[in-house]
This record gives sequence, structure tokens and C-alpha cells, in this order.
Amino acid sequence: MDASQTPTIEAPGLRRKISVAWMALAWEGLWPRLVPILAYAALFVAAAHLDLFAGLEPWTHTGLLALLALALGGLGWWELRDFAWPAREDAIRRLERDSGVPHRPLVAVQDRLAAGQDDPMAAALWDAHRRREVERLAGLGNRPAHPGLARLDTWALRLVPVLLLIVAVASAGGWRADRMTAAFTPAFPPPPPVVANLWIAPPAYTGRPPIYLDVNDRDKVLRVPVGSKLAGFVDDVRGRKPPLLAIDGKTTEFTTVGKGKYQVEQVITEGKQIALQARGDEQARWKLHVIPDLAPTIEFSRPIGVDKWSTKIEYIAGDDFGVKGVQLQIRLHGSVLGDDALSSDEEPEVLRIDLPVAGNTRKVSDTFIRDLTSHPWAGLKVTVMLFATDAIDQKGRSAVETFLLPERVFNDPTARALIVLRKALTRDPKGYRADVTDGMRMIQVKPESYRDDPVVQLGLRIGAARLAQNGDKENITETQKLLWDLAMRLESGATSEAEQALEQARQELRDAMQRNAGDEEIERLIQQLYDAMARWQRELAEKMKDPDERRRMQEQAEKMDPNNTITGDDLQKMLDKIREMAKNGDREGAKRLLEELRKMMENATPMMAQPGQQRQPGQQRGQQGQGNQQGREMMNQLDRLSRRQNQLLGESEREGRQQGQQGQRGQQGQRGQQGQQGQQGQQPGQGQPGQGQGQPGEGQWGEQQRGQQEGLRRQLGDLMRRLDENGMPMPEALGRAERSMREAEEALRRGDPREASRSQRRALDNLQQGMGDMADQMRQRGPGNSQDLAEIEERERKGEDRDPLGRSDGNYGDAVDTGTDKIPLELERQRSREILDELRRRAGEQLRPKEELDYIDRLLKTY
Repeated sequence: MDASQTPTIEAPGLRRKISVAWMALAWEGLWPRLVPILAYAALFVAAAHLDLFAGLEPWTHTGLLALLALALGGLGWWELRDFAWPAREDAIRRLERDSGVPHRPLVAVQDRLAAGQDDPMAAALWDAHRRREVERLAGLGNRPAHPGLARLDTWALRLVPVLLLIVAVASAGGWRADRMTAAFTPAFPPPPPVVANLWIAPPAYTGRPPIYLDVNDRDKVLRVPVGSKLAGFVDDVRGRKPPLLAIDGKTTEFTTVGKGKYQVEQVITEGKQIALQARGDEQARWKLHVIPDLAPTIEFSRPIGVDKWSTKIEYIAGDDFGVKGVQLQIRLHGSVLGDDALSSDEEPEVLRIDLPVAGNTRKVSDTFIRDLTSHPWAGLKVTVMLFATDAIDQKGRSAVETFLLPERVFNDPTARALIVLRKALTRDPKGYRADVTDGMRMIQVKPESYRDDPVVQLGLRIGAARLAQNGDKENITETQKLLWDLAMRLESGATSEAEQALEQARQELRDAMQRNAGDEEIERLIQQLYDAMARWQRELAEKMKDPDERRRMQEQAEKMDPNNTITGDDLQKMLDKIREMAKNGDREGAKRLLEELRKMMENATPMMAQPGQQRQPGQQRGQQGQGNQQGREMMNQLDRLSRRQNQLLGESEREGRQQGQQGQRGQQGQRGQQGQQGQQGQQPGQGQPGQGQGQPGEGQWGEQQRGQQEGLRRQLGDLMRRLDENGMPMPEALGRAERSMREAEEALRRGDPREASRSQRRALDNLQQGMGDMADQMRQRGPGNSQDLAEIEERERKGEDRDPLGRSDGNYGDAVDTGTDKIPLELERQRSREILDELRRRAGEQLRPKEELDYIDRLLKTY
């Protein structure tokens, strides 16, 4: 075997001992070189804790730090310039020296047999030798390193930096990270901050205020409507690049408007986060919630109603930010069209009516009432849809309703024939054009059918000739209008124009009130309505001078409901009431009265010749009108009786409380001042102590109160007797009220105001119940005219859900403001004054408890 193949024999732990010897050599060579460097660092730390760098100019501090860094680098280079890491052989030699073994056993075990392994005897001897050397390796050991600093630093100067460091840390109160930071950081002035003035302006139609973006409110949730505009300015003097506005990572660069000044405008349509980036960093961040603008909704609130000639459509519309407009669209139903009209390629005709809307109202609840009898589609089946539009022109549509468009009832046979021709021309203009032409010519050749009216004759001749010559859409429309005008002339003569002007003036006034027009416009339209009414009455009076026309109108009046007879005075009073309510701000009430005016005009008989003309008492209509007038007067008398009974009830309750207070003071006087009772003439056990002086006044009050109560009872008896004479049913509640009044009289005669007040309260309740019963009876019998019914319903409606001051009990949140809680009726105003007077009277009574006086004071401040 070759000597190079001699296996190496390792002793246990030999590698670790060699490594330790190597580290000892390295430490002995490195530590003396590191001590000066560490001493330099200790001196710097000590100087930092002693705050020696404070107050230095920024650039001086920076230069000093640079010099210290260079010095540290030079010192490190100088100390480590000749340092070399020890070799393995040096570590082996160090281990052998530290162990004190002769003959270098670590080298011996690594020797190899020079003669080779051919001689078994030599190989065995060599192997035995190596094993003996290995056994010697077990005794090897390491000694500690000896850097030899004591020999190098005989004066122990290395301890001076350590002592200075200890003193500096102690004087600084411990380790000071802030002073260390200040030592390494020159006190350069900070760069000017980024000044951002940003805001979000919602669209004007939303009515929401702008939102200011505060850079300190990180992650604040911003709730903004879609379409809002983010705008603002940023001042960044030190910025090298314009700032960036990021919405969900999509950045927009600010526009430079000057040195260090930037601006931005961005419309927000979507996103969940807004960030402002400047100088390469994120300066602010906000969370974003975009509120979508939903399409408006609109629906029919009730089925479409037809009131004689008028069409009544009630609807409700809403939008999250406000309804801008409402449009009514009417189309002819396919079932009434002829074959030619159905097969035509032309776009179907649509009647569009824009309904008035008061500004951007979130919720609109209104009623559309319009006389559409003059339209060619009157009397035909139509389909109706409602469309609502918001501020960004989003549209919402209602369901489709189908109904028969009301038509005017013509009593003149020729007028009816003309309307039939107009209907045929509407159903199928091409198919019936020739038949309508022939029909107009047949009527034209019979002058006696239209009372030899030259205007009608000329109109029929020209209309027939024009229709036969040309059948385009424009000519068809003109012919339809001509047929309507001729029919209206035959039916009501020239008065139709005045009546149309009156209806137009009424509708314009109602639309102006609906859109909350100004007071000047409302006053102008009210005056226009006055003028139209006067013109209509004058022309009607002129028409009544013709005997034939008077006879015809009398015949027409006999066919109508006699309860609907009205006079010019009734209309004038209605107009005055409308003007008063409009001036007082109660526009909703004025709109209701305008609707009642329309009904009165529709139901009025031709017998109301002129303003101031009264009904004939000998006629049945006059008798019924007089009976209805009496019913109205009885209702008003019951109202007055109720108010007076309420006043007597209040007086009785006040007298009862005063007697109770006097009784309490008298009892105190009896306990504290027995002699005072003798002076007053009071005997123990008689009356109430302390009331001797007030008895004469009390008896006088009781007699006076009893007389007033007796007078009210007699008035109620007269009213009940009149009801019986007129054949009107007697409400049982009135009989109970009369008995309660008698009981109140007896209690007042006895001088017992408390018992009297209880009876008076029962009487008041029965009077109010009797008023309700009479109103129901008048409804069932049918009031004298629609004005009577309106007054009854308005009286009851005003009394529902209201306090005595006429204020509505419930109009909260997003409820629709109907305007009915602005101006109370006269009855409510009188009750309000009575309550205020009573509160002021009680506030002046200083003998009342303090809690009650405070409560009254709060009520006075509230009202």
C-alpha cells in the first residue's frame, strides 16, 4: 500500500480544539486594532449625550459629520491595514504549544510511511506508532487568548472614552435616542407642507351642500351623489412635479396655474377611494361612496275619474333628488281605429300635456283635472300613461290605463250630428273623409236645422269643399276644429268663447299655484279670472234677452238637477274667497275652491242670468235652494252654539278652581286665625271657611251664568223646532244636549260650578255630535249646490288631525307638504285667540302654583 493511501486517524474533539485555537489567534490580532475604533465611537456617543451638537448651524453640523466620518474611515484603515486572518497550520501549532506536548503529535498523525505498505512488519509498526500519537492527542487543550493590550497601553488610556461615555449617559438621564438622532441629523428647516384645498360640489339639483376634504381625515367616508364635481387647489412650492388625484387608482394630473400652484376639476361617476399624491408620497386618502341617481317613479294613485265633461287623473311621483317635470301622454286605443289608420305607416298621434310641478320636489302628489271635450278624441277609447323626469332627464313611466275620454253632451240635434261626423273623421280620416264631406253638405242644405245661422252655413260649405279637395293631416285637423266650433255655436252660441276663456283662466291660476308662482303672478291671474267671469256673465245676460234663447234655456234647465241652481252672487263669493285664501298663503285651499268653482260652472243651470239675481221663491228650485240655505244657516247656528257653550264651560271650570283655592286658604285661616272667622260671620260647619266675603259675588255669578245657559238652551230648542217644521230628521244628540243644558242650569242654581261644568261638557260633546249627524244628513239628501258640500267637507277636514291653533298634527320627514297647515279657518282662528286670552289671564294670577305658571309661560312662548 502506498503511503499516500494511509488512512487518517482523527482524535475525538480535535476539530473543535483547532477552531478554538484559530479564533484565539484571530482575536489576539484583531482586538488591539478595534480598541481605537471603539474608543472613537464611544467619544462620539458621549458627545451626543452631552448635546454638544445642539445649536450648530445645519451646514456646519453637516461638515462636522463629514469630517468625523472621514476620520473614522481613516482610523479604521490605519488599524486594519496589516491585519490577516490566521492559517490552519498556525492554529495547529498554537494548539500544540498551548498543550505543551513534545514532538508535535498533530503533525505526526498526518505523516505517511515513506517505504510504502509492502512490508507487513513495517506497516504494522507504523500503524502502532500512529495509534500511540493519537492517544497523545487526547491530552491536547486550549488556553485563553492574550491580546496583550496591557503591553500596548501601559497608561490604560483605553478606559478614558468608556468613563466619558458613562458620565455622559448618566448626566443625560439615561440613554437618549432623541439626542443620538439629533447628532446624526442636521437641523435643516423642514420643507413647506403641501397645502390642499379640495371640495366636492354635488349637482345643484340635489340641493346638497359642498363637502370640504380635510387632509387630516384619513379614510373618512364621503357620500356624494353621482355627477358631483371634485375641484380645488394645491400649493406645493418644493414639488418638482404636479400633484396627482387618484380615484380607484385612475390618476388625474393637476393643472399648473403658477409656480408651485396647481388646480384640478374631476367629475365623480364611480369609485371607492380618493387619494392625493404629491412629492412622490400619498398626502391624503378618503373613502368614497357614490350615491346613484335613480330614475323617478310615477303611478296612478286612483283610477281615472270622469266628472261630467272633465277628466280627473290623480297621481303620485317621486325621485331621490326631485321630480323636475311630469307629462301626461294620451293615445287613441287601437280598437277605435279604422283599417286604413291601423295599416298606415305614419307615427300614431300622441297628445302630450305637461303638468305643473313646484321646483325639484322629491314627492309629488297632485290631481290633474282638465276639460278635454274639445279634443277630437272626446267620446273615444284612449290609453293614458304618465312620465316623470328628473334633473338629469331620466324618465320613469307609469302603467297604462285605458278609459273613455269624456265628451260634451249636446242637446241640439244638429250639433250632435256634427260631433258624430268629427268622431268618424278621427277614427279613420282616409276611410271616412268622403262620408264626412257628404254629411256636412247634407246638413248645409237644410238651414232650418241650424236656425238659418249664416256663420254655420258658410262654415259647412267651406269645410266640405276643403275636405273634399285635400285630405292631408293639417286639413283634417282644421276640419275637426271647424266642426267643434260650429257645434258649440249651435249649442250655446257666442257664450262658448267666454266660457272657454273662463276655464282657461281657472286652469292657468291653478297651474301657477301648483308651481308656487310669485304673489304678483297669482294676483294677475286672479284678476284675469275675475274679468273672464264678468265677461261670461255679461254675455249670458245678453243671451237671455232673446225670447227664443230664454225659452230654450228654460227647457234645458228643467232637465237638470234643481239642486244645482246658483246665482251670480254665489260665483262672486267663491271668487272673493279664492282671492283671500291665495293672499293668506293657503294655496292648497285655493286650489280646492278652484275645483269647486269648476264643478259649479259645469252643474250651473242657465237660469243664473246675472250677478245679484235671486231665485224665485215660488218655484220648486227656489224652494229647494231656500231649504238648503236654511240647512246651512242651521249648521252655522249650531256652530255658534257650540262655541258659546265652550266659553260657558271654561267659565264654570275657572269658578270651580277658584272656590277650591279659597277653600284651601279658608282651612288654613281656620287653623291659624280662629278670631277671623267670627268677624266674617262664619259658624263652624257652615259653608266653606274663608268664603264669607265672596258669597254675594258668587251668587251673582251663578245667577248670571244660569241665565246665559238658559238662553243657549232656548236657542237650541228653537233650532230643533225649525228642524221639525222643515221636515228634517232630528239628531238624537241634540236632544241629549238639551237635557245636559237643563242639568247645568240646576247645578248653577245650586251654586255648584263643578257639577255644572260636567253637565256643560256633556252638552258640548252632544252639540258637536249633532253637527256631524246633520252634515251626514245633508250629504244623503244632497246639498243645495256643490258649494254647500264643499263647506261641509272643508269644515270637517279642517277639524281632523289639528290642534285648536289650526296646525296639522302630522307632516313629518319626506311627507308631501300639502300646504294645509298654513292658514286655519275662521273658527280655528277664533279658538286660537280665545286660548291665548285665557293663557294670558292665567299667567297674571300670581296665586297659582309656580309649576303651573312656568308651564303657562312656556305655552305663551310657543304660541
